[in-house]
Amino acid sequence: MTFTTLRRAVALLAVATATALGADRLEAQDETAWVGTFKGTFVTDGPSGNMTLTIGQENKVWKFSGAVEAEGAPPANGDGRDIKVEGNAFEFTQTFGEFDVIFKGTRDGTTIKGTIEAYQAGSMVGSGTFELTKQA
Repeated sequence: MTFTTLRRAVALLAVATATALGADRLEAQDETAWVGTFKGTFVTDGPSGNMTLTIGQENKVWKFSGAVEAEGAPPANGDGRDIKVEGNAFEFTQTFGEFDVIFKGTRDGTTIKGTIEAYQAGSMVGSGTFELTKQA
């Protein structure tokens, strides 16, 4: 290997390392932007009202928990499960009474917007939307 070839290899390695480190920092920044409490409203073809979404992360494991306040809406039975976070999008399922509810959304800065699908015994029985803002 010539000295010029060695210099090029070292330079490429340095660029690759810097790029990888930058990606790790960007990923960490995105993760911290997700963590917190988001509040707003939801509207469905059934109950509508106020919604709170709490997002946390422990040891790189996401934790999502939704709470709704509306007449006729059953309480949550535990936290979210089947959580997926990719880029600025997320999806999770949470049980409310006898309904499995799938929340899908995207984060744009401090705002989260998304859709709700409610299932009972495997059949979709309702749908709606939500819009939440991160609390300080």
